Amino acid sequence: MSSFPTSGDPDARDTGRDELGSPLLPPGAPQSLLTDLARGVFWIVVLRGVLAVLFGLLLLFAPALVAIAVGVYIGVWLVIDGILTIVNANAARRRGLPWGWELTAGIAYIVAGILIMLAPAMFTVVTGAVLLWLLAFGMLIRGILTLASTSFRGWSKALGVLDIVFAVIVMIMLFVSPGATVAALLWVIAVYTIVLGVALIAMAIVARSQAKREGAAR
Repeated sequence: MSSFPTSGDPDARDTGRDELGSPLLPPGAPQSLLTDLARGVFWIVVLRGVLAVLFGLLLLFAPALVAIAVGVYIGVWLVIDGILTIVNANAARRRGLPWGWELTAGIAYIVAGILIMLAPAMFTVVTGAVLLWLLAFGMLIRGILTLASTSFRGWSKALGVLDIVFAVIVMIMLFVSPGATVAALLWVIAVYTIVLGVALIAMAIVARSQAKREGAAR
């Protein structure tokens, strides 16, 4: 018989540890978070939470700044990747390997990166609108297929109707005011990010308190 206490052992509950001797952690936490907390690296979890909250606040109060930053980042990345692609194409040419298409791709990356950096906010808004259109079309198709299928009944049919209704609403909003629709999406992401950050900080504090109580009990 194993010498480790089972999950029903009162000693395991009193010490705040599981059967393997690891500290008990808040239920529902992601596996990577559980690993960090189990190792006692609480500051990593807190830092992740703080960064998430800060990013959410930036999205709420400075969405234009975030849009510009995202556009500039993508533009710079494309320019650098284009330069490296051209260098690689030149090396392939020297070795007698095919290089024409790679050179063309490198030039295209650089041109696209420069254009994006000239209007980073517009790029972010357009990209967000395209993604929302794709999402709306996907939900519309899924809803139609759900209603047409004989395999789905009851709540599944209701969810199919909701998919269609939500998709139509998003399409109308994108057609009338794509910029405002993307801004609304940023607000949703911002609120979610802030809530996630607060949850991370709270779980880290709870785990820290459990560890301190366990240390005092010893």
